[in-house]
Amino acid sequence: MTAITLTRFIVNPRSYAYSDSYKACLDSTAGDNCHSIQLYMDGLMHQMQMHHDEPTAWSFSEWRRGNNTSEYWLRATAVVLEYRGKDLAQVTTELNAKATNLGYAHILMDSLTRNGEQTISIVFPLTEAIDKKQYARLASVLMEELGQYRAADGNMACTHLIHIDARCEQAFIPGAVIAPRAKIKETEAAYQNMDPKRFEAGGSAAGVHLVAPITTSHDGMFEWTPNAAEKAQIDANALLASIGVDLTSYGQLLTDNH
Repeated sequence: MTAITLTRFIVNPRSYAYSDSYKACLDSTAGDNCHSIQLYMDGLMHQMQMHHDEPTAWSFSEWRRGNNTSEYWLRATAVVLEYRGKDLAQVTTELNAKATNLGYAHILMDSLTRNGEQTISIVFPLTEAIDKKQYARLASVLMEELGQYRAADGNMACTHLIHIDARCEQAFIPGAVIAPRAKIKETEAAYQNMDPKRFEAGGSAAGVHLVAPITTSHDGMFEWTPNAAEKAQIDANALLASIGVDLTSYGQLLTDNH
């Protein structure tokens, strides 16, 4: 049985205040002893439609009573990654496809930034709770595996909160629940020199084209990849041709018969 904790915070003008916490089951067939997290979240959405004073900042970690600073954080029962985008439907499709291809169970849900910008969040349940160091590493690995840009600021922090309103919807996609210790050990040699914060940018930088060009004759009958000397000569020839001078043997051979 995979347990997952949902903790809610009240949003104050300059801070957050702990409101309540509920431990649920990922498996919707767990029975009366452990209610489904999906049903619990559906119920909270309904409460938000009925009451306008419901807590609107969510975390899938366990906390002591207080605010959302690290001194009150205890452990995480899921990794939550939030993404921005002009076309959130496309972002959702891409995240779902990537997480599904990786084989991970996940929850996709509408969310908001503190300022009200619409976002999409993906929640990865875990087989066991993890500490801050494990969370930072696992969040980094998952961001690399997803390869999705426009991540929300502070996305890898265990104290990161997502914001919800009554219009938000969520969907659970079944798969393998991530075993965090095994995943961290499996990937301990990977992504060591990569900065996952680059995914907070708008997209990947364009790569430098390093493939040698193919040079053709004027009639397209002959093709070859010039060596360094030929490349230098061709570049010089191009410069000379721009002022009406052609001194290469290629130029002489290709123009003698015309």
